[in-house]
Amino acid sequence: MKPFIFLSILMLSAFSQAQLAMTDGSVRAMPPGQPNTAAFLSLTNTSNQDIELIGASTTVANKAEYHSHTKDDKGVMRMAKEDSVKIPAGKTFEFKTGGHHIMIMGLKKALTPGETVQITLTDSKGKTYPLEFPVVSIMAEPKQHDHSHHHH
Repeated sequence: MKPFIFLSILMLSAFSQAQLAMTDGSVRAMPPGQPNTAAFLSLTNTSNQDIELIGASTTVANKAEYHSHTKDDKGVMRMAKEDSVKIPAGKTFEFKTGGHHIMIMGLKKALTPGETVQITLTDSKGKTYPLEFPVVSIMAEPKQHDHSHHHH
Protein backbone atom coordinates (compact mmCIF):
# COMPACT_ATOMS: atom_id res chain seq x y z
CA MET A 1 0.00 0.00 0.00
CA LYS A 2 1.33 3.41 -0.89
CA PRO A 3 2.01 5.61 2.17
CA PHE A 4 -0.03 8.46 0.71
CA ILE A 5 -3.17 6.32 0.35
CA PHE A 6 -2.74 4.98 3.87
CA LEU A 7 -2.40 8.52 5.23
CA SER A 8 -5.56 9.64 3.40
CA ILE A 9 -7.55 6.75 4.87
CA LEU A 10 -6.16 7.57 8.30
CA MET A 11 -7.15 11.23 7.98
CA LEU A 12 -10.62 10.37 6.72
CA SER A 13 -11.28 8.08 9.65
CA ALA A 14 -10.05 10.74 12.07
CA PHE A 15 -12.39 13.32 10.56
CA SER A 16 -15.45 11.10 10.50
CA GLN A 17 -15.53 11.21 14.30
CA ALA A 18 -16.89 14.26 16.04
CA GLN A 19 -14.32 15.48 18.51
CA LEU A 20 -14.38 17.98 21.34
CA ALA A 21 -11.29 19.17 23.18
CA MET A 22 -11.66 20.90 26.54
CA THR A 23 -9.40 23.60 27.93
CA ASP A 24 -9.67 25.80 31.03
CA GLY A 25 -12.28 23.58 32.65
CA SER A 26 -13.29 24.20 36.24
CA VAL A 27 -16.17 23.64 38.66
CA ARG A 28 -16.70 26.13 41.46
CA ALA A 29 -16.60 24.92 45.04
CA MET A 30 -19.54 26.55 46.82
CA PRO A 31 -20.02 27.37 50.51
CA PRO A 32 -21.47 24.41 52.52
CA GLY A 33 -25.22 24.07 52.11
CA GLN A 34 -25.32 25.54 48.59
CA PRO A 35 -27.16 22.99 46.43
CA ASN A 36 -25.95 24.27 43.05
CA THR A 37 -22.72 25.18 41.31
CA ALA A 38 -21.52 25.79 37.78
CA ALA A 39 -18.86 24.47 35.44
CA PHE A 40 -16.90 26.65 33.05
CA LEU A 41 -14.76 25.55 30.12
CA SER A 42 -13.71 26.17 26.56
CA LEU A 43 -14.68 23.45 24.08
CA THR A 44 -12.99 23.25 20.71
CA ASN A 45 -14.69 21.27 17.96
CA THR A 46 -11.76 19.66 16.14
CA SER A 47 -13.98 17.91 13.60
CA ASN A 48 -15.35 19.13 10.27
CA GLN A 49 -18.98 18.88 11.42
CA ASP A 50 -20.96 21.03 13.81
CA ILE A 51 -21.59 19.34 17.15
CA GLU A 52 -24.83 20.00 18.96
CA LEU A 53 -24.68 19.25 22.67
CA ILE A 54 -28.07 18.24 24.04
CA GLY A 55 -27.28 16.79 27.45
CA ALA A 56 -24.93 16.81 30.42
CA SER A 57 -24.71 14.62 33.49
CA THR A 58 -22.52 14.20 36.55
CA THR A 59 -22.43 11.72 39.42
CA VAL A 60 -21.91 14.48 42.02
CA ALA A 61 -25.35 16.06 41.50
CA ASN A 62 -28.93 15.25 40.54
CA LYS A 63 -28.70 17.05 37.24
CA ALA A 64 -26.57 19.19 34.95
CA GLU A 65 -27.99 21.59 32.37
CA TYR A 66 -26.75 24.14 29.87
CA HIS A 67 -27.63 27.67 30.95
CA SER A 68 -26.97 31.09 29.50
CA HIS A 69 -26.93 34.58 30.91
CA THR A 70 -28.53 37.17 28.69
CA LYS A 71 -29.26 40.81 29.20
CA ASP A 72 -32.87 41.78 28.57
CA ASP A 73 -33.92 45.08 27.00
CA LYS A 74 -33.84 46.75 30.45
CA GLY A 75 -30.24 45.64 30.99
CA VAL A 76 -31.17 43.02 33.59
CA MET A 77 -29.17 39.79 33.53
CA ARG A 78 -31.35 36.72 33.25
CA MET A 79 -30.35 33.09 33.41
CA ALA A 80 -32.12 30.69 31.08
CA LYS A 81 -31.90 26.96 30.48
CA GLU A 82 -30.70 26.10 26.98
CA ASP A 83 -31.94 22.85 25.40
CA SER A 84 -28.81 22.58 23.29
CA VAL A 85 -25.52 24.28 22.55
CA LYS A 86 -24.08 24.22 19.04
CA ILE A 87 -20.31 24.16 18.63
CA PRO A 88 -19.45 24.92 15.00
CA ALA A 89 -16.85 22.82 13.19
CA GLY A 90 -13.33 24.06 13.85
CA LYS A 91 -14.49 26.66 16.38
CA THR A 92 -14.14 27.12 20.14
CA PHE A 93 -17.16 27.75 22.34
CA GLU A 94 -16.69 29.28 25.76
CA PHE A 95 -18.77 28.46 28.80
CA LYS A 96 -17.85 31.41 31.00
CA THR A 97 -19.06 33.64 33.83
CA GLY A 98 -21.77 35.94 32.53
CA GLY A 99 -22.35 33.76 29.46
CA HIS A 100 -23.11 30.09 28.84
CA HIS A 101 -22.21 27.68 31.62
CA ILE A 102 -23.08 24.19 32.79
CA MET A 103 -25.36 24.47 35.81
CA ILE A 104 -24.88 21.62 38.30
CA MET A 105 -27.98 21.25 40.46
CA GLY A 106 -28.72 19.23 43.55
CA LEU A 107 -25.18 18.55 44.71
CA LYS A 108 -24.95 15.26 46.62
CA LYS A 109 -21.97 16.48 48.64
CA ALA A 110 -19.89 19.60 49.12
CA LEU A 111 -17.13 19.89 46.52
CA THR A 112 -13.63 20.58 47.80
CA PRO A 113 -11.03 22.59 45.88
CA GLY A 114 -8.38 20.21 44.59
CA GLU A 115 -10.71 17.30 43.80
CA THR A 116 -11.98 16.52 40.31
CA VAL A 117 -15.53 16.10 39.06
CA GLN A 118 -16.52 14.19 35.95
CA ILE A 119 -19.18 15.71 33.73
CA THR A 120 -20.32 13.79 30.67
CA LEU A 121 -21.62 15.81 27.73
CA THR A 122 -23.89 14.17 25.15
CA ASP A 123 -24.36 15.32 21.57
CA SER A 124 -27.38 15.02 19.28
CA LYS A 125 -25.95 11.83 17.74
CA GLY A 126 -25.71 10.15 21.14
CA LYS A 127 -21.92 10.40 21.40
CA THR A 128 -20.69 11.08 24.92
CA TYR A 129 -17.72 13.17 26.04
CA PRO A 130 -16.62 12.35 29.60
CA LEU A 131 -14.62 15.33 30.86
CA GLU A 132 -12.70 15.79 34.11
CA PHE A 133 -13.01 19.18 35.83
CA PRO A 134 -10.84 20.41 38.69
CA VAL A 135 -12.81 21.94 41.56
CA VAL A 136 -11.65 25.50 42.30
CA SER A 137 -12.41 27.87 45.14
CA ILE A 138 -15.12 30.41 44.33
CA MET A 139 -12.61 32.97 45.59
CA ALA A 140 -10.15 31.58 43.03
CA GLU A 141 -7.39 33.81 44.28
CA PRO A 142 -4.31 34.17 42.10
CA LYS A 143 -1.58 31.71 43.01
CA GLN A 144 0.40 32.96 45.99
CA HIS A 145 4.12 33.29 45.43
CA ASP A 146 6.31 31.63 47.99
CA HIS A 147 7.97 34.51 49.81
CA SER A 148 9.92 32.39 52.27
CA HIS A 149 13.62 33.17 52.13
CA HIS A 150 16.30 30.65 52.92
CA HIS A 151 19.30 32.20 54.60
CA HIS A 152 22.48 30.26 55.21
